[in-house]
Amino acid sequence: MAKQDYVPRQDPDFVFWYTNFKTELAAVAATVGLLPADVTAVDNDFTLVNGKINAITAAKADLQAASADKSATRALVEGRIRAVVRRVKSHPGYTVAIGQQLNVIGPEDTTDLSTSKPTLKASSVLAGAVTISFNKSISSGVKILSKRGAETGFSFLAVDTASPYVDTRANVAAGPETRQYQAHYLDGDDPVGLVSDTLTVTVPA
Repeated sequence: MAKQDYVPRQDPDFVFWYTNFKTELAAVAATVGLLPADVTAVDNDFTLVNGKINAITAAKADLQAASADKSATRALVEGRIRAVVRRVKSHPGYTVAIGQQLNVIGPEDTTDLSTSKPTLKASSVLAGAVTISFNKSISSGVKILSKRGAETGFSFLAVDTASPYVDTRANVAAGPETRQYQAHYLDGDDPVGLVSDTLTVTVPA
């Protein structure tokens, strides 16, 4: 029976495995014919790869925090703007001409979600962090589907109510990974309209 690869695929498991490997290797190095320089090289490689893994983990956390902070700040500022506009529109001196001048009169909405579809765009692709931008239109949000690696069909990934969505899954196998994404608009909790065009990205190792 074929054996599985002894090197774990997922980064946390790999670091745990490598920590044990380098420690135990030092204990048996002389027995298996390795020189101190060989052991030092293994230790140095651990420091190198562990630093990269820690860096991407920190970058993913920073990206998620920055996205959440941006969304919260925009909501706060937008609320203040809308309060000012309400004051302007309730004033006796307000006219349609002033509304047009300030561009605070929304266009007639002719959007029909039943015949609409989201547009997806990969605004950033890093190892373990694919940032997907989407147009929400007048929907409640989007239902995102994904297919990756050897998967033959799309499956549910997430629901998001504000762009962008960040896919933080690690690659299934070692090396780069091709992923495909699709999305539906949501009317409340229910999918509506057409499925988006397929977005294809290659996620680095």
